[in-house]
Amino acid sequence: MRLDEVTSALEASLSVTDLEPMAQGGQKHVLGCKLEGVPAVAKVVLLPTGPDCVYVLERAQREVEVLAAIDSPRVVRVLSEVVELDFSGGIQAAAWVEERLDGRDMRENLDQLWNYDRCARLIAHVGEALAAFHELEVVHRDLSPANVRELSDGSFVLMDPGLARHLAKTALTGVFQPGTAGHRSPEHIPGGDVQPVSDIFALGILAYRALTGVLPIDPSGPEDNYYRRLRDYDAPLIEASCADIPASLSATINRCLKRQPARRYLDGLELVEEIEKCGEIFGPHFMNV
Repeated sequence: MRLDEVTSALEASLSVTDLEPMAQGGQKHVLGCKLEGVPAVAKVVLLPTGPDCVYVLERAQREVEVLAAIDSPRVVRVLSEVVELDFSGGIQAAAWVEERLDGRDMRENLDQLWNYDRCARLIAHVGEALAAFHELEVVHRDLSPANVRELSDGSFVLMDPGLARHLAKTALTGVFQPGTAGHRSPEHIPGGDVQPVSDIFALGILAYRALTGVLPIDPSGPEDNYYRRLRDYDAPLIEASCADIPASLSATINRCLKRQPARRYLDGLELVEEIEKCGEIFGPHFMNV
């Protein structure tokens, strides 16, 4: 698949201009572009040959469908439908356009420990994003640093719901629940039932990692051992590593990381409501950045 082929296909199918490669990860290519003169990004996902083609195409369509249904400043906006592209050599792809965000992905901002204000913003803003998902009965399922972007104004935006599932349309119980190692919930173990409360656990992991530099549940070693730790071990209390952490922030993170789902915030809506009641570090200005 040559760049000139990609450019021509995107210009013809999505009416974008000024295309330039930005990033590549796995089978996904991201290109900067303009849509009606406005900066945007085009995402291109290569479709494998064989039966997996249908699954990958459905995943791309699911991602765009979910984003199109959400209107929140904390969730990346999609600007087009999914189109299918054909290239020489029998290569096929799915493509769509999203808004272009400034700043950097959270995974690029973990080289130093975060301060408490920054972590509080992360929880408040991603909590708002999850509330938008959960209100539609959609579970993100892959809340990892690669899928959270920190903008230049200090706010956070949730991206890439390619692994999301709609509770009312799809049964979530199964042998395999996708997600990123180290950022899975206890419900991600084989046979588990991933629910909105599982996204809450993953948000707790992000906050814990930002403040301590380590993951609360070690994912190293054989996968079976990791799943056993998720099922049987409690996450350490955040104050054990951050002795001077504000009480409201520690209480929020610790509750997100409860092993038993019923002891966590049940969804993003409940988390946001609790944050709005807190006066200490969760001030109202964090919700309005």
